[in-house]
Formats: sequence, structure tokens, C-alpha cells
Amino acid sequence: MWLIVLTMKHLSKLLKALNLSIGTTLLALMMFGGVAHAQTEYPNRPVKIIIPFPVGGLSDSLARLYGKELSERLGQPFIVESKPGASTNIGAAYVAAAPNDGYTLLVTTIATNALNKWSSRSLSFDPHGFSEIGMLGVNTLYVMVGANSPYRTVQDIVKAAKDNPQGLSYGSFGSGTPNHMLAEMFRQSAGIQKLTHVPYKGASDSSIDLIAGRIDFMIDGATINLVNSGKLRALAVAFPKRWPTQPTVPTMAELGFPDVTISTYFGIAAPPNTPPAILDRLNAALRAISSTPDMEKKLLALNVMPMSVSRQEATSFMRQQSEKWGPLYKTLELPDK
Repeated sequence: MWLIVLTMKHLSKLLKALNLSIGTTLLALMMFGGVAHAQTEYPNRPVKIIIPFPVGGLSDSLARLYGKELSERLGQPFIVESKPGASTNIGAAYVAAAPNDGYTLLVTTIATNALNKWSSRSLSFDPHGFSEIGMLGVNTLYVMVGANSPYRTVQDIVKAAKDNPQGLSYGSFGSGTPNHMLAEMFRQSAGIQKLTHVPYKGASDSSIDLIAGRIDFMIDGATINLVNSGKLRALAVAFPKRWPTQPTVPTMAELGFPDVTISTYFGIAAPPNTPPAILDRLNAALRAISSTPDMEKKLLALNVMPMSVSRQEATSFMRQQSEKWGPLYKTLELPDK
């Protein structure tokens, strides 16, 4: 007892010199201990992964693939929930307003973090305000034509578009989408006066018209299976290097268009101001999962490459993508989403 009194007496003198009270200090220590304990135990209940797209798409597949692995590594269920609409803004707004305790996560895309900043003028959240955790993977887009198309190369498309006053037609899955943006980058880089954009609801509809010859080419990545089956031909890939599952397809840079590239990435984020300890634990788990040969094989089957990066690298990458697309968006007349 005497030792405790002596210790408290000395502590009181020290705190007085620092202009602090024992009560304040003990309260701070208790709060710090509670936060540290909670973060150390994370997760201690199920975690929701919100995908801002309908069930059944690539985001859904990736979320379920990683969710299963995270559940096994961290000992709690990671439950995938779909909140689609408004070009990912509905799901993103939901997560932005959720408690910052690490139990509600968001699968992010180039639309969520980069494009919507420029195309949506009435957002209820800051696209750059999320606490980035890491990356699930990256995929890309191709310049595609039908199997019976007269265009054998990208240069054939450029020449035909310049020779035809009406230009050529191309399909994408909507105005302001990465596909549309890439086509505009291509048009400007090639010096083409006019291309007619035909927006579709999805890649399956545009591929049907492309095969039938109703449009001249298409910008897409989801229908790479139709290239593998011989119904479509991929003339170029819009990635800095050749895609591993399509090694014979040249890059746009190889063909003289070094700026016509896009990485349609998939990331994962938490609400703003989520504690760093939680983010670091999740990032470490993601990087460990992505580095396994089995996961790489599963991702490539989805036309996705693993992208193992730190939280800081993920944040920097997404900011760079946003700044890259901003100037191009300003040249387009697109409806507000």
C-alpha cells in the first residue's frame, strides 16, 4: 500500500509539472487501452463487403473470392452485399456514411474513385475521402472487331475512319464509362475527326451487334471469352504491357499510341478515418492472399491480374487515375449521373 501511495505521489508531482491531472491521464490511458484492445481483436464479428454493382458481375466475383480467403485468414465471415446504382455512387455513399470501425467495406473501381469525381456533380461524399486498404486486382480493355471484319489492325481502323466523313461506329456499355473514355482518347490521339459512339447496357448486347457487323469496333474487356472462341478478334490491348492470357495481342503503345492506356482496377476501402491498425491488418491479409499462386490462377481466369500494394501506394495510384481522366472529361458533354 505504501508503495502505491509513493508511486502516486511521485506521479502527481510529475503530472503537475506537466500541467496534467491524474484523472485526465488515467482516462486517456484507459481510452487508449480500449482502442488498442479493440483494434488488436479485429475482426470479432462479421464484416460486410459492399459491391456497388449488381450481383453476378466481375466485382461480385472478386469480392466473394477475396471474402472467402479473408474469412479463413481472419476468423470471421466476410459477407458480400450488393448496393448497385448511379454508377457506383449508391453503394459508395452507403459506405461513406457507415461507422469507421472496419465492419463495412467497399469494393472500389475506377468509376468510384476517379471518374465519378468529374462526371457526378451532386455527390454526397468525397470520392477521395475513403480509407484505402489495398487492391484486389487490375484488368484492362481491348479494341475488338468481329471475326469477319475487314479491319485487321488498329491502323486499318484509323485509315477507314479518316477516309469516311461520317467516321466509324463503336460500342461501349455507356456514356462516361471507361470504355467510352478510352475510345475518346484513341480518337484524339489518332487525329480522327469523328467516331460515332453507340452506348449499350452491357457488353453482351454490343458484342452481338459487333459480330453481326452493325457496329465497326468495340472497346471492351468482359467479352474476352468471345475472342478465345473465335467470334471476335482483339486488335490491341490498352495496357502498358501485353496481357498474360493474350500474349499475341499488341499494346496500343506498341502501335504508336502510348497515351491510350487504362487500368480498370478493383480496390477495397473503408469509411473515412478508419483506424490505421485495422487498415494495416486488412492490407497485410490482402497482400498475403494475392501473392499465392492459387489466387493468381483464379484471378487470371477472371481476366484480372493481382496487384499487391501498400495502403499508401493504393491511395497514390487512385489519385493519379483521377487526375489523368479529369482533363478528358472536361472535353466531353456528358449528362450528370
